[in-house]
Amino acid sequence: MSAHPELWKTVRWLALLAAVLLLAWLGVRVVERGIGTTTSGLGKVLGAITHSDTRIVEGRAEITDTAEIAELSLLEMKMTATRSFENETYVLRYLPAGTKKLIVSGQYRVTAGYKLKPGISLRMENGVPVARFPDPEILSVELIDYKPLSEKDGWANGVTAEDRAQLLRELRQQMRQEAQRSGILDMVEASLRTRLRDLLGSGDVKVEREAK
Repeated sequence: MSAHPELWKTVRWLALLAAVLLLAWLGVRVVERGIGTTTSGLGKVLGAITHSDTRIVEGRAEITDTAEIAELSLLEMKMTATRSFENETYVLRYLPAGTKKLIVSGQYRVTAGYKLKPGISLRMENGVPVARFPDPEILSVELIDYKPLSEKDGWANGVTAEDRAQLLRELRQQMRQEAQRSGILDMVEASLRTRLRDLLGSGDVKVEREAK
């Protein structure tokens, strides 16, 4: 009779050990499934933001290689710039031909965002989403309309079509520089963070620069 309590004690220990092993196995399966779901979700979020195909590499989602560099436009603004052109010339090197002057105002559509290229990725690090993106850029500066504010010809030195074309080229470059100084690139970065937080349902998102 004395052997029965010992036998039951052994059976209970074996049953408890089996239960612990079963729970541990189920826990591992749940964690693995959760990791797989999270990584897959990162791929969907990155694809939704960049409108690109994605793949999973070593626990992170990244856009697939592409022969063409695509663009992700996150912000569009209408901006205006003004530029002047002035030139004085001479006839036969000594006789002043007069001064020509032209002032032009141009309205532009400026778009800013990111160049999408290999290296862009999204991963989880200590529970925080980490997006690797390049620096934001001015993607395009498109002329909508322009008008001359002032135009003056010299008596033998008139404003030409080439003068107008050159002034518009300079005005476009000036508009790009003014857009970069306007803070639009900071707004692009903020927009990217907001989209990531909304899609991931996360209160915090880290954006790091891709390795150069």
